[in-house]
Amino acid sequence: MSYGFFSVIALCLVTLLSSCSSNGTTTTTTATNAYAAAYESSSLKYASTLTLSFPSSCSMTVSGTGVPYQHQVYYLTPVTNGGTVVATTPSGIQLGLSPYAGSGLSSVATVSGTFNICPTKASTTTAAGGGPIGLIFSGTVLFDPYEATNTVALSDNASYTFSSTACAPATTCTSSFIDTCNQHTTGGSSGSTWHYHGVPPCWTAVADGSSTSASHIIGIALDGFPIYGGYDINGNAVSVSALDACNGITSATPEFPNGAYHYVLPVNTTSARSSIDCYSGTVDATLSQLMQKLKCKMPFLLANGKVRLPDGREVSRKEADAWMRQTMPDMQMAGSMPMTDSQTANEAKASKPMAMMKGM
Repeated sequence: MSYGFFSVIALCLVTLLSSCSSNGTTTTTTATNAYAAAYESSSLKYASTLTLSFPSSCSMTVSGTGVPYQHQVYYLTPVTNGGTVVATTPSGIQLGLSPYAGSGLSSVATVSGTFNICPTKASTTTAAGGGPIGLIFSGTVLFDPYEATNTVALSDNASYTFSSTACAPATTCTSSFIDTCNQHTTGGSSGSTWHYHGVPPCWTAVADGSSTSASHIIGIALDGFPIYGGYDINGNAVSVSALDACNGITSATPEFPNGAYHYVLPVNTTSARSSIDCYSGTVDATLSQLMQKLKCKMPFLLANGKVRLPDGREVSRKEADAWMRQTMPDMQMAGSMPMTDSQTANEAKASKPMAMMKGM
């Protein structure tokens, strides 16, 4: 995301997990819990740069490189004062063009986390609280449905198409704020964190073998319950109305033919039900504290010239500057990053240098 002090801005500082390609490496134990057995199963699909290990019968440690499994050649990212606006989201976030390669978007942090893989339902649900709420085994973290501005992310997308040789054999490129895998990135001084806001079709195709077959486990929520794509064991799309408030359901799946509680990311859903917004189980205290530190805290420059803060307030740029200095005094700026593929007039316009946040 581009970052200008103040004028823009990226989504939030997160440094959790990410990765790339088919099955990675794992060490296993003999599981007696049904959920643990499913996570340890040799049929579980996970990225080649993702490593799973099981330090105990009810814990799983995951680590990855942070590289997204699939990505666009260009992305739309929030612009600075000097950036060229090529698209605006429905909520008014102004976006410019950034290449994945060479722009800092591909700079990622390598991190790890340990999950409880013997989950049980709690007496009450717990709000997700923003930021990462789980890990998809493509290696990319899953966020709740919302951006830092409390806007539902998948309903606040925008795209821009332009002539380019960079997307060969096509003669045009289409860039989006959130791509066709329902992902984009956040960033900070420690690097970018790619994340999903809904079901990732690029990974469900790997896990399921088809976009419309029965969904298999594609990830794990912070409370340990498995995350699935949007199809039931018969290959039918799961209706949002069949899910509980946390997008959970107890039903049969390929891993649990007799039924088990799990979360579902519904297909073709751009509402607040696109991702998990609360937990049915208990989140480990260490993970919970980490997530609170990694919540999205950055403001966005809007088309009306004002700035929307994470608490939803719209303020002037001067007020936003003061908020930034008080709230995020350690933020750094990288130098201007010019666009490199400027073969056409459109690209030349979009190539105007944009100040980028370090690590993006």
